[in-house]
Amino acid sequence: MPKGRSYAGGVRIAFGADDDNETTRAVVGYLSGLGEVIRVDATQPWPRIGAAVGRAVTDGEADLGVVMCWTGTGTAIAANKVPGVRAALAWEPWIATGARRWNDANVLAMSLKRLAPDVAVEVARAFFETPEPDPDEAENIALLAGLDHDQQP
Repeated sequence: MPKGRSYAGGVRIAFGADDDNETTRAVVGYLSGLGEVIRVDATQPWPRIGAAVGRAVTDGEADLGVVMCWTGTGTAIAANKVPGVRAALAWEPWIATGARRWNDANVLAMSLKRLAPDVAVEVARAFFETPEPDPDEAENIALLAGLDHDQQP
């Protein structure tokens, strides 16, 4: 469970991927140990999967989300079309930690083809174990939120 955040009853994680393989199964296995995993229908095209995970987060159905596609880029772009989503593509733990700490990312995007299962789990672990965002970044995070309302930074 993420340190520094209170998730009554455990964390709820929206998860969507457009393929099922050893990497996605390893990530879902890890996420299941953190709390409830809300699976998005994998038979949909990847843009709908990314957007559905994003909506689950912004609608409050999930606390955080994880999207995976071949590169991770497409589902990240789709999730980021949902106002209030800050999806970040990460391929190593340092990137995932920075995305949570400095950008308050609420959706993690990863490649299901280029990450080995153990690496994908380490990236997810870094994302979910990162504490509250850095208070020094509050102004920048607020600027990001303003972009959801067509406000110029």
